[in-house]
Amino acid sequence: MSALRPLPPRPSLEFERKEAKAFLRLLRAGDPAALVRAQARYSSIHASEPAQIRLADVQLVVAREYGFTGWSRLVHYFGGIERQRYSHRSIQSHKHDFYDASVRSLLAEHRERRVLAGRALAAYVPQFYGMRAANVFAATVTEDDARLAVARTHGFPSWQLLLERIQREEQLSQAGWESDPMRDAQKAIEAADLDELQRLVGAHQDLLRPSDDQVARGRSLLRTALHHERVKGVAVMHPIMDWLTRQGLDLQFELNRQLCGHMRMKTEKVRWLLDRGADPNWIAPNGIPVLEHALIRYWNGEAVDLVAARIVPRKALWIAAGLGDVNGVRRLLDMRGKPTPAARRLRPDFDAVSAAGMLPSHPDPENEEILMEAFFVAMLNGRTSVLEYMVSRGFPVDSLAWGQPLINIAVGNAMTPMVECLVRCGADLGLQGWHPQQSAREMAREMFKSMSQNADRRRIVELCGLDPNAIETNMTR
Repeated sequence: MSALRPLPPRPSLEFERKEAKAFLRLLRAGDPAALVRAQARYSSIHASEPAQIRLADVQLVVAREYGFTGWSRLVHYFGGIERQRYSHRSIQSHKHDFYDASVRSLLAEHRERRVLAGRALAAYVPQFYGMRAANVFAATVTEDDARLAVARTHGFPSWQLLLERIQREEQLSQAGWESDPMRDAQKAIEAADLDELQRLVGAHQDLLRPSDDQVARGRSLLRTALHHERVKGVAVMHPIMDWLTRQGLDLQFELNRQLCGHMRMKTEKVRWLLDRGADPNWIAPNGIPVLEHALIRYWNGEAVDLVAARIVPRKALWIAAGLGDVNGVRRLLDMRGKPTPAARRLRPDFDAVSAAGMLPSHPDPENEEILMEAFFVAMLNGRTSVLEYMVSRGFPVDSLAWGQPLINIAVGNAMTPMVECLVRCGADLGLQGWHPQQSAREMAREMFKSMSQNADRRRIVELCGLDPNAIETNMTR
């Protein structure tokens, strides 16, 4: 069998659908090259019966050429890329070496059979898409496979587009040493100096059309204007805001986009955005409602509740868990505490929603994965009643399905109420995870050493059965 086709740098489901139809026309016309290509991936296609060849047959060939087991897998994968395209994720480094090191690390972790490596390959590489970890670890992984997985992990559909973004960032960084019109415009907005802003925009029209790269870094005129409006008041910023909207900038879109939020979103900011006119029922360009962004991005259940109070949430296990709706969670678990079929119909799309990147979702989840997602979203929103209920129904609080115990995530992010809850639920404080390869107790000790004046870090050390005073004494010796 011939080698697999690499995915295009900018995968497009619409393009693949059109190509499949064109391929079908060639086959029905008896094109010899098309027939050879089709039979290489699907021997049931016969030249003697061209009229019997179906579009579904051709779509299967196309999917297999990329490495997918079927067309539905290709559709699911391409849909994820399309949703992820709107996440406007900022890159973690401007250095090529950083991502090369990630590729080498992924290949090494695959050889070591690390859970996260298996998950990344099963989520992002066509020929491994949806595979169980054991099958991924038994397969040969190339550098190109690892590059694709690293690119997707960082929010890019291909390694080529990741490199292009790095190059643009380097160019912007170099140009910034000489002049930065956006920075100057932001200063003019901060000073409420409309004349200076108009002068800068007249000289640099691109200021009105920020790239996705700039938006990801918070470099847009409307974002800046809204920030200072919240600080200085509507009256002070009205002339600038009025002028910007007359230039064609979409204030409603920006308000809605900001309501989708970011990590540790403040309750006061959400309330202000809603009062300012942000629409809690908005569906973002990635097809995901505001509330579902908030449940993953805010890390603030009180702020999420402000949005939830104004809408009718979609029914899903993870949404009910994130909202603290124990009865909603109960209805989506069967008598054994396992997810019902309804619990599988709508899953959290961490790739599309998370601005910082989280964990790759397995496209063919087992029950533990579905439960883990709900439990994790409940953690992010401080819903201890849901956590305790799920554990009482058999959720494995020490699950390593993500390669890291959930107690480690709570400790690492100083989520003190969640640490308290998980300890009550019997979490194993000595269980080691990967990245970092520490237990919750070891992690708590190390973080307390670097932040010994932090009350949350002190309390977490105590919850992990350690004496903060003794640790401080050893630090001074």
